[in-house]
Order: sequence, then structure tokens, then C-alpha cells
Amino acid sequence: MASTLAAIIILGLIVIFWMEAARARELAAGISRAACEKERYQLLDDGVYLQRFALRWTPAGLRFRRMYRFDYSIDGALRQSGYVLLLGTQLEAVHIQGRHTIEQESTPVEAHSEKAKTKGAEVIPFPKKR
Repeated sequence: MASTLAAIIILGLIVIFWMEAARARELAAGISRAACEKERYQLLDDGVYLQRFALRWTPAGLRFRRMYRFDYSIDGALRQSGYVLLLGTQLEAVHIQGRHTIEQESTPVEAHSEKAKTKGAEVIPFPKKR
């Protein structure tokens, strides 16, 4: 009985972790797409991939910190690499072209759930810095 309950709890935790990871990946993909559109760069491979993963203590408690990489092109010929840093579901930084970094501190990323549709394009606004 106890082993069945433990197995159900472990399975539930795995499902919650997987759903949180999928949500974070979707957020990172939307943020990278919006950052490339803002700079008028071409997002290559239409996606992001997880490069780093760690646990961090924050004032709000234990959070996962994820770094997602994405590839883009400035001129259509040269492949460049950028990254999105997420702490839980909060945007920490978007890095493009070595010189261009957008950083947000303690601002929740609500853009994923509030996507605005404009003639087939998805626009994800970045939260304003306080």
C-alpha cells in the first residue's frame, strides 16, 4: 500500500516537472522569436534547446534556472547563437549578437499567456523595467 502511494507521488512529481519544463521551453521560444523580430533577425530552426539547467535559491523559494540557446541569422548567410535565461518563469536575460543584452529583474513573464495576434504574426511584449 505504502509503496503504491509512493510510486503515485513520484509519478505525479515527474509529470509536474515535465509540464513546467514544457512551459519554460514555450516561453523561451516565444521570447527568442520576439527578440529576433524586434532586431529584424531571422530565427533559424524555429526553436530553442536547453543548454544549462540548475537550481537557485531566490526570495520566493527554490527555482529552476534554465538557459535556452537559439540560432539566428543577421544577413541570411551567417549563423549566430543567442540565449534566453529563465529563473522559473521569470525572464532574466536575452542575449543576441554579443553586444545586445536585454535584462529583466524580478519581472514575471506573462507574455506567453497574453499573446497578441496580428495578421498571422505573434507579438510578445517584453515587460517594462522598473
